[in-house]
Amino acid sequence: MSPRVVPAIDQDPAIRALAQTWPGRILLVAVFAALLALLGFDPLVGLPAAACAYAGGYRWQVIPAATLLMLCRAGFLVDTELVARVASQERIAGVDQTWLAAGMIAVVVVACTGLLKAYRHLVKLTPFRWPALFLSAGFVGLVLVAETPIAAGMPRLLLWSFLATLLPYIWFLAYALNEAAAVSPPAVALQLGVFYPFWGSTLTPFGKSVSYLRKFEARNAEELAVTQLKALKLLVWVLLLLACLSALKTVVHTQLGVPEFDQAFLNFLSGASFPRVLCYASLLDNFAEDVLSISIWSGIIVACARLAGFGLLRNTYRPLQATTLIEFWNRYYFYYKELLVDHFFYPTFLRYFRTHRKLRMFFATFAAACLGNLLFHFIRDIRLVAEMGLSNALAGEASHAVYTLLLATGLGLSQLRTRTARAQQGWLRGRALPCAGVVLFFCALHVFDAPLDRQHSILQRGQFFLYLLGVNA
Repeated sequence: MSPRVVPAIDQDPAIRALAQTWPGRILLVAVFAALLALLGFDPLVGLPAAACAYAGGYRWQVIPAATLLMLCRAGFLVDTELVARVASQERIAGVDQTWLAAGMIAVVVVACTGLLKAYRHLVKLTPFRWPALFLSAGFVGLVLVAETPIAAGMPRLLLWSFLATLLPYIWFLAYALNEAAAVSPPAVALQLGVFYPFWGSTLTPFGKSVSYLRKFEARNAEELAVTQLKALKLLVWVLLLLACLSALKTVVHTQLGVPEFDQAFLNFLSGASFPRVLCYASLLDNFAEDVLSISIWSGIIVACARLAGFGLLRNTYRPLQATTLIEFWNRYYFYYKELLVDHFFYPTFLRYFRTHRKLRMFFATFAAACLGNLLFHFIRDIRLVAEMGLSNALAGEASHAVYTLLLATGLGLSQLRTRTARAQQGWLRGRALPCAGVVLFFCALHVFDAPLDRQHSILQRGQFFLYLLGVNA
C-alpha cells in the first residue's frame, strides 16, 4: 500500500503514542467502527475486537467468548434452508428446526472435542495421518450414505442436518487436528474458539489456527498500536477500492454498455451472441471486478483481526505485480492458497517422488490445485447434492473439474519454469508482458470456472471459448 495514497500513520511516532493512550484508543475504535459502517459491514465487530486487543493477559479467554457470541448472532452459520428442503423432500412434518439445529450444534461440538482430544493417539493409525483427507473422505462418505435408499426418511434428515452444521468448520477442524498431533497442543476450548473467529472468515480459515495466530500476536502496547493503525489504514484502502469498483461498474456497464460475463455467455447459447470485442471486454471486466471484490471483503476481515491485535497478512496483495501464474495464485487469495498448500501440497510433497525433484514439485502442485481445489469446492457446494441428486451434482462438476485441471497444469509448469532475472529484461519484457500473460491466462480460464453453475455443460463452455477464438461463427 503506497503511503502516497493512504498516509503511513503507523510510522508516525506521535500517532503511535496517541494510540497507546485511552483517549486515542477510543478514537481509533470509533473511527474503525464508522469505516465498517460505511463499508456496509457490522460495526459491532469492533467491540469484541477492542475487548480482545485490550484484555492483556486475558486475550485468549476473550477470543472464544467473542467468537461464541458472534456465532450465536449468526445462528452458528447452519444452512437452515437446506435442512428444511430435505425435510420437505422426505415429507417429514412437525420437526422443530430450532431444536434440531441446537441438538446438531451440540453433537458437532462434542464430536470435534472428542476428535481433538483423541487425535494424538489416532494419528498413529494410517487412515488418520492426513487430517484433511480423513475429514474430506468422512464428510463425502456421509453424503453418500445420506443419498442411499436405506437412509430415507428421518435418518437422511439427521445426516444432512449434521453435515450442514459441520460444514462451516471442517477446514478449521483440519488445522486444529494438525495442532493436536503436536507435543504440546493448545487447549481444546481455545482451538474451538477460533473456529470461524469473531473477526470473520469464509469456509477458508482466516488466521488458520491458534499456533498461527500466536505468531502474529501483538506482544506489547507499541506493537498493538502499530497493528491497529495498520488495521485503520487497511480499511481506508478498502474504502478506496470500493469506490473504484463502483466507478468501474458504472463506466463499463452503464456508459460503455459492456455486458456482464454471464450475460455474454447466456446470449451466446441463445444464438444472439454479442460481438467478440464485447465478450473480450466482459472477460477483462470480470477479472478486474473479481480482484477488486476479493480485495474488499477479505481486507475487511484482515483489518478486524488486526484491530483485535493480530497482524495477519493481507489476503490479496498487489496481484497485478505478479509476473508468473504461481505468483499471482499466491497474491490473489493467500489464505485459500495456504489451505491447499498446508493440507494437500505438503503432505504430497513429503511422501511421493522424493528422488525426482521436478516431478515431485509438479505432482504436489497438481494435488493441491486440482484435486484439493476440486474437493474443496465440492464440499463447499454440497447442498447441490441434496437439491439436484448425487448423479446430477457430479455431472455438473465436469466444467469445474476441467478448470481445476487446466489451472493445476498451468501452475505446475509455472513452478518448473526457469526464471530469468526480471531486472535485466527491462520494464516491458520483465513486468508488463508477463503480467499481461498472467491476466490473459486467468481470463481465458474463467470461461470454464463454474463452481456454482450446474445448468451448462463443459461442451457449451467449450463452444463459447472457441467462439472467442474465432473458430466458429
